[in-house]
Amino acid sequence: MLRRAVLAFCVVLMTGCSPRTVSTASTPDYVPWLPLHTTGVYPQAPTPSPLAPVPIPAGTLACKASQLEAASIDGGGATGHMDTPVGIRDRSSVACYLDGYPDITILDSAGRTLAQAAGVHDRGTFFDSWPPVRVLMTPGTPTLASEAHEPMSRGQAYLAIEWFVCKGGQAARLTMALPDAGGSMTIPFDVRAPYAAQCDSYTPPTAGALRGPFSPAGYELPGPEYLTTHITISAPASVKRGTTLVYYVTVKNTSQSDYRLDPCPNYVEILGAKNPVAEYQLNCSPVGHVAPGVGVKFEMKLSLPATVPLGTTMLQWALLDGRLAGTFVHATIAVD
Repeated sequence: MLRRAVLAFCVVLMTGCSPRTVSTASTPDYVPWLPLHTTGVYPQAPTPSPLAPVPIPAGTLACKASQLEAASIDGGGATGHMDTPVGIRDRSSVACYLDGYPDITILDSAGRTLAQAAGVHDRGTFFDSWPPVRVLMTPGTPTLASEAHEPMSRGQAYLAIEWFVCKGGQAARLTMALPDAGGSMTIPFDVRAPYAAQCDSYTPPTAGALRGPFSPAGYELPGPEYLTTHITISAPASVKRGTTLVYYVTVKNTSQSDYRLDPCPNYVEILGAKNPVAEYQLNCSPVGHVAPGVGVKFEMKLSLPATVPLGTTMLQWALLDGRLAGTFVHATIAVD
């Protein structure tokens, strides 16, 4: 099996392969197990970088604050971050473009500064989906709505904003200064200062703010490109506790792209519902790549603790690789 996998891979790439990767009659048809230490690396699926969705027509000028209308819109939170974004539309009769990062100042009802982000610092938020691109602002788009169920329209822009005040605070207004001397605008910003983990540090800051680049609204962003695999497990029907369980896992690439085992992922072994018992790095060096339609068989060895309960249990195996869509496989074994 391993020889067929390697040969198929060589044909696809039309390149030579190292002699060490070609099995012979005296070598097994599987990749032998090695107790390789985990790397702590969790590979991620690549996400295509979005391009500017609309070309900027020649002669289009940068937007001035007097041409624009902005409003606070519904945001959301994730993994300890809170987005309190602003939506922007062109209220004039002439198209213009926004580009880069505005300076922002968040004020309370008395006009005191609660948090601000300006210049080349405090750029980029957890919620940024687009790189800095020029955003074409077109006249005649719908009025901005604060409700989350009212999506923004193409030809409009949004600005992700993260901010916090460690002693708490209630914002009333937000001032936004456009890049390249485009002027400034002040909008209502009735937002309670979000919680921030930074405030629990040994030397907490007083306040802080981050803002993203102007981003185009109304477009569905490309998602990660996952590879598909079909993973199977072959294990003996029974095993004695306190011994070593030898079994095999076959990873077949069912996608149309080559599965490059670089970085080589880790895998975890679980007994029962939620009892991880071992984690290693996969022995990738004899393989390197798995071509489309090819399956590679890996030997596994698991030392069963003497404390493993007797009886039927579930052996689960999972490849810790975020580039793949679905990596769990399981088999039922009897421990005696």
